[in-house]
Amino acid sequence: MNNRQYREWRKEQLIKKIQQQRLDLTETKALWLEKTERIDRSWQNLLVLRKVIAVGSSVIALYGIRHPSKLIRWSRRLFNIWGIARLIQKAFLKK
Repeated sequence: MNNRQYREWRKEQLIKKIQQQRLDLTETKALWLEKTERIDRSWQNLLVLRKVIAVGSSVIALYGIRHPSKLIRWSRRLFNIWGIARLIQKAFLKK
């Protein structure tokens, strides 16, 4: 095999390798999009609610300045309710 034949053979091998890598990337892309779909939807919802969250956090901050003990009490209650909901979800709604 002379030098020119070797280069052509090597070029064919590299082209085959590139084609295989493209197929692997296409397959992996589909899997990646499937796995991150839930996160993407949540992020889109968060972006839609961006203004509401900004206004709500401002109102809560002002309320917290005027009534700090009530804010602490309600935040504890909220975290307790959230923890109970997570516990129930894990205990009874297993997939």
